[in-house]
Amino acid sequence: MSSAEGAGDGPDELEYIRSDWNRYRQLDRLVDHWQRPGWSAGRRSYHWIVRFDNRPTVQQLAARCQARLGHLNTLDLAPVESLHMTLQRVSFTDEITSSQALAVAAVATKRCAAMRPFTATVGPLTGSANSVHLSVGPHRPFHLLRHAVVAATAHVRGAEAVPGHAATFDPHVSIAYNRRPTAAKPVIDQVATVRSLSPVTVQVDAISLVELRRDGHSYIWRQIMAVPLAGQG
Repeated sequence: MSSAEGAGDGPDELEYIRSDWNRYRQLDRLVDHWQRPGWSAGRRSYHWIVRFDNRPTVQQLAARCQARLGHLNTLDLAPVESLHMTLQRVSFTDEITSSQALAVAAVATKRCAAMRPFTATVGPLTGSANSVHLSVGPHRPFHLLRHAVVAATAHVRGAEAVPGHAATFDPHVSIAYNRRPTAAKPVIDQVATVRSLSPVTVQVDAISLVELRRDGHSYIWRQIMAVPLAGQG
């Protein structure tokens, strides 16, 4: 078993679930998800993601959650056919050449070559100031994946070119986005009623470099390259 496999972030592997929920329920206000720096009409971006559109159990869980949230007019529901976890943005497509993007993917492939597939738990439902999402853990293997793709971008383009590399990263799968600034309590109260839905487990065996764009109040992405986690030891 690799260090990424079956590892949590501490003695209690479920602490991230409590932390996600505690942070969310302490919010007073929610923000407009779609007011994000750098995005404009027609602009596209290269992102690393973990795909969950090909995981029926995650899609079914997301759909069940959305059915309980659909009456909230402050939320835009994410299409279940494009469910994903964002690991890291590489660059907006107008700031990088396609050959540079492929070079980043090639380096990431080498860095991920020794990483083994691992089992992840998706759920329960929680959220943040800009979205409603499913917690995902354990965190450590996703942190290792993110470190690999950040290092790949830095190798090709320089550390200063790595965009928005926050010190913290909380793995999650968004199922709805806040449409406008609003009071947090009505949304959090409704999310609380959905947390009893049981999480699901999935095998994570690849990451994907995609070209991502906005279509109204939703995200659509096109896969550029899949990078398998095929390590054998």
